[in-house]
Amino acid sequence: MNKELVELDKLFKLNKFDEVISKTKKLIKKGEFFAPYYNLLGISLDNIGNSYKAEKIFQEAIKKNSKEISYYSNLARILIKQDKLDEAEKILTESSKIKSDDQYSLFEFGKLKRLQKKFLEAVEYFKKVYKINPNFPNAFFMIGKTYLEISQESKDQKYIKLSKEYLLDCSRLFPENVDADFLLSEIFDYNKEKKHQKGMLKKLESIKFVNNRKKSALLFSIAKSFEDQKKYDQASEFLKTANSLMDSSIDKNIMLKYSQRFENLKLLFNKIINIKFLNNQSLYKKKIICIVGMPRSGTTLLHQLLAASSEAEGVGESAVIPSFFEQNIFDKDFLDKIYKNKKLNIDFLTKLSKSLGNDFDKIQTLDKNTIIDKNPSNFFWIGFIKLLFPNSKIIHIKRNLRDVCLSVYKNIFGIDEMNWSYSQKNILEFVNIYIEMLGFWKKKYGNSIYELDYENLINNKEEETKKLFSFCELNWSKDIFDFYKTGKTIRTASLYQVKKPIYKSSVNISENYSKNINFLKNLDK
Repeated sequence: MNKELVELDKLFKLNKFDEVISKTKKLIKKGEFFAPYYNLLGISLDNIGNSYKAEKIFQEAIKKNSKEISYYSNLARILIKQDKLDEAEKILTESSKIKSDDQYSLFEFGKLKRLQKKFLEAVEYFKKVYKINPNFPNAFFMIGKTYLEISQESKDQKYIKLSKEYLLDCSRLFPENVDADFLLSEIFDYNKEKKHQKGMLKKLESIKFVNNRKKSALLFSIAKSFEDQKKYDQASEFLKTANSLMDSSIDKNIMLKYSQRFENLKLLFNKIINIKFLNNQSLYKKKIICIVGMPRSGTTLLHQLLAASSEAEGVGESAVIPSFFEQNIFDKDFLDKIYKNKKLNIDFLTKLSKSLGNDFDKIQTLDKNTIIDKNPSNFFWIGFIKLLFPNSKIIHIKRNLRDVCLSVYKNIFGIDEMNWSYSQKNILEFVNIYIEMLGFWKKKYGNSIYELDYENLINNKEEETKKLFSFCELNWSKDIFDFYKTGKTIRTASLYQVKKPIYKSSVNISENYSKNINFLKNLDK
């Protein structure tokens, strides 16, 4: 390993992705077409949330060296993350022609099959990876995770049993792979599973974690175990330690991008006074129901209720809308294209509508004309949603802010997702931006936004869902409340809770933590 690569590898492990990006760009510009440089550049771009540029980097790398197998698996991973499943499958098929037993490509194939809901095929791919490399802990973990998803689909208890066995073995064989413990913590009731709780506490003391994220995931899991036992003082302390550890490696200026995003959106949409005349243009025809709000506000429950309709199809927490606009909202050329010569650029908007609509169609086989997308962060993009998809329905689900923010504070998210959530100060700032952003959209497009209180939905489910279905122009029936019995799966942070009926246990749970977690006191209910 050369000197530059040793330094880059060290920076990467410390999550100093901006430095890695800067240094690898310089090396590549000098003509250093060394595969690890491209891989580190692309992965680092993805890790700071710039998946679009990461995708372009790996496409460029493949053009320069079409035989380098690592480029294919990395590109596939990024495409899968963006829900570009058809494109990912093509790339992985090309990869298999170069090297049929590449462990990383096989691993991505397994992930792809999961998202295509071909779960047993996915398991076989993960088993192939493990056979090639028994020291590939994520393959072992994914077998357990996929069996859990099969159990959701089939209601066959043997799969939940298999899932627990694999996850427990993963935790034992690969102690530092704490993702297994984190997922088990979602499954287990620690009033009964005290053995696993003791094992996690022992692991915390015995393992010297190099990676803050891994240690934090274990701390979050332990916190949940104490919550199950109603030991909220202990749970609070573990939560505070876990979040503090995560926040220590987060860019301190993280909130700037959200405030600047808001300002750019205000500048653009204050120019756009009326968008109704776009309705008759040849835009994407399907109706998109977007469920927006704060993360952990009940979007998953709402998605499942609506997706239980025979007229609609859910795509879960799709990346289609945010992945595009997050990349382009700071691009002046893009903003100028939308509003050209003081007028909306109809041709550009029509092409963009069809392009994004095509991305929705690529997620899975969508036979129905109504699509449900539950990505809560789409509250930023309500103006664009109404602009590009005039038939769309926007549902804003509101929940007790203390409960919402506690739920956010209790969870660990993807490496480039919700980095604001580990700081009490940043959570409060994000809430303020969210409130201001919704206020801005309601002033402009209030009649297009349906507001639903989570607590009202829980307490008056029949009355509230009837009104909701009427707004969405869907037929209502009592059968929707049996959503947890169906074989429909969904990608979400609340994986295991998806297959439960409507429950009230999470309402006002923040009251148990308010004396120990200070920022909750600064939030209105």
